[in-house]
Amino acid sequence: MISLCEVRESLTLGEIRFNMPREMTVLEGINSLRSVRKFKSDPVPEDKLRIILESASKAASGSNTQPWEFVVVRDAKMKARLKEPMLKTWLEGLAGGSGMSQRMRDVYDDATEMLRNTEKAPVIIYCCIDLDRVGKSEEVRYASIYPAVQNLMLAAHALGLATCLTVHGSTPTRGEPEVKKLLGIPENVKITCLVYLGYSAVRLGHPKRKPIEKFTHYNHW
Repeated sequence: MISLCEVRESLTLGEIRFNMPREMTVLEGINSLRSVRKFKSDPVPEDKLRIILESASKAASGSNTQPWEFVVVRDAKMKARLKEPMLKTWLEGLAGGSGMSQRMRDVYDDATEMLRNTEKAPVIIYCCIDLDRVGKSEEVRYASIYPAVQNLMLAAHALGLATCLTVHGSTPTRGEPEVKKLLGIPENVKITCLVYLGYSAVRLGHPKRKPIEKFTHYNHW
């Protein structure tokens, strides 16, 4: 529970009232958000999960269709079953790769370990779109879900939780058909990504990024 001494201001999302930590502004959250692949076993409180999902629902979407659907999985047995097709297709993909740098190999090793421990993550959230409630063009579909996913991750970060966005279970080559069957997701709903959620088991500094001069162009390339 966030203590009163840390309160910056009190906000209301839906019917839930909560206190924002003094040290976390929007810009601070953006500049310190990291992908975390190792989580503590501590459960995520229901009130915090509700705030996170409410925050996701405040995102923009094409024609305000709000086509998002979130499947929240807490049950360890279900997470273990979901892991099987995702891990299988991930390892098959890795087997076909070659010429990988040591840095990328380390990243992939961390990703593999996280996937192997899927059932130990307190919460996993499948972020989906209802294809019947969104435009037919692919760019509009994804533009109508990823802002909500970013909101979800920033809200979790502001509440002291950690996240990792992956695309496991989001395409036929990443186990989507099997995942949809296990979760009972209807045909008209597309999985776009998966977010692991929990309390971080590691301490990470701010993300390292290229200076904006390396990738910003004004008026022309």
